[in-house]
Amino acid sequence: METSRSAGLEAGAEPVRRAPSVLTRFLRSRSAVAGAILLGAWIFVAIAAPLLAPYDPTETVALARRPPTAAHWFGTDLLGRDLFSRVLFGSRISLQLGLISVALGALPGIALGLVAGYYAGLIDTLVSRFVDALLAFPSILLALVVIAALGPSIQNVMIAVGVASVPQYARLVRGSVLAIKQLPYVEAARVIGAPSLRVMWRHVLTNAYAPVLVLSTLQIGNAILVGSGLSFLGLGAQPPIPEWGLMSAEGREVLQRAWWISTFPGLAILSVVVASNLLGDGMRSAFDPKMRM
Repeated sequence: METSRSAGLEAGAEPVRRAPSVLTRFLRSRSAVAGAILLGAWIFVAIAAPLLAPYDPTETVALARRPPTAAHWFGTDLLGRDLFSRVLFGSRISLQLGLISVALGALPGIALGLVAGYYAGLIDTLVSRFVDALLAFPSILLALVVIAALGPSIQNVMIAVGVASVPQYARLVRGSVLAIKQLPYVEAARVIGAPSLRVMWRHVLTNAYAPVLVLSTLQIGNAILVGSGLSFLGLGAQPPIPEWGLMSAEGREVLQRAWWISTFPGLAILSVVVASNLLGDGMRSAFDPKMRM
């Protein structure tokens, strides 16, 4: 009797649901998957640009300001260079700008936030005031100051955009570290005498990677946007480098007569920024503990 009752209870019991994994939650978001595919496509284009481009991006191959045709899909620019080839090669410059700028901002920002959050006290105060001073300047203005000091070039744009993003990483990591260092396993590592550097690296930072990864993904698009804006103003890449912001600037004076010169590089910038934002939003939702239901 009891055996049959137990079997009936087990048969009627609801199965225990496991929380979906990070990858599962990410794949459920169509916009995030679309952003990942689009960004991956641009990465492929950047790698395979020499094979995909029909012409040399710096050589004159036709008459200037020719509209899009079968021979020149995006038309030609003011000097008769194939715009399609220049957009393909421009993906290399822009993606490098985004990735390197993020790395230059993330590394010092993470270090500052980790030290400030872990040690607190005077160190936290000094680092926080330094970060607040950087945050007082808009990112584009801070980047302009760096460019004015170093001179216009694509390498200096990477440095400028990276410096402008340091305070965002520092504040994010500091807040995460302040919460993580109070957890029992961190306290246990301190009690057994583990060195501070080991505790910060192995027990604190490795558990604060999720928000940093999300911010880095979002910052790729922002870095490309800011870098293209600086090149548009003539403070970044210099001719004849095929950079999207510079290419957009070259066609602004003939926009009504030759709209394609600025339009296609602008659409390329738009697509990469949108892909980065979609991917970052999807990763933020995937890593959010409140959505692990």
